[in-house]
Amino acid sequence: MNIEFFDNTEKATCVLCGAELKELQNSIEVRCDVCGEIHLTHYQCDNSHYICDSCLSMPVNDFIKNKCLDYNETDPMALAVSIMNSPKIRLYGPEHHFIVPAVLLTCVYNLQHLQREKEELMTILEKTEARVSKESPRECAYHLGGCGAAIGTGIFASIFAGESLSKDETWSLANSLVAESLKRVAEAGGARCCKRDTYLSIETSVDFLKNKYNIDLPITQGRCTFSLRNSACKREECYFYDIRYSLV
Repeated sequence: MNIEFFDNTEKATCVLCGAELKELQNSIEVRCDVCGEIHLTHYQCDNSHYICDSCLSMPVNDFIKNKCLDYNETDPMALAVSIMNSPKIRLYGPEHHFIVPAVLLTCVYNLQHLQREKEELMTILEKTEARVSKESPRECAYHLGGCGAAIGTGIFASIFAGESLSKDETWSLANSLVAESLKRVAEAGGARCCKRDTYLSIETSVDFLKNKYNIDLPITQGRCTFSLRNSACKREECYFYDIRYSLV
């Protein structure tokens, strides 16, 4: 039942659109907007949104891994946007530090393996998750001068190249990619924005793969769908801003 109660007097609201949830006279069958499974509910908003209890309670990293495992294409930007568009992903949060290396490694894996093995990809994602938990900030570290999404590109580079390079080479490679990602984040200016910095980190990594390894991942142009939710959005000053998408 996708309901948010803030106190005893405030009305229940939909976690997707914020509209009031209304109690129905009879239960109806609805499809979960996240997992697609059919469930019974006796609450619904005017926009007919529904998220089942299992999806609402699923740990966010498990949700990210499942989205990656279900993705069969090779566009990391498209995969990242589909993940971030879920209500499981907050506007700001350390989950973005995992999204960046997870989508990049998923798309490289899909590109390089004609016979796609979910078990093998899961092993890669679990290794990535463990690295992120140890090496990336567990909260936004903008006040320390380092964006966790950009740091995630270094985790991606070291896992991707770690099997074929010496430790010294991997160290240099990962730090170079992080440095370039942080530079692009810095050049974008404030205020902080996890979505923008995720887009920038993915673009920088795709350029890195092409220039360093001649691996050409297709990438759609990032277009932000979060402007209306972000009070600090720079709107037209941001490269990824598009008013058509800000009205979604």
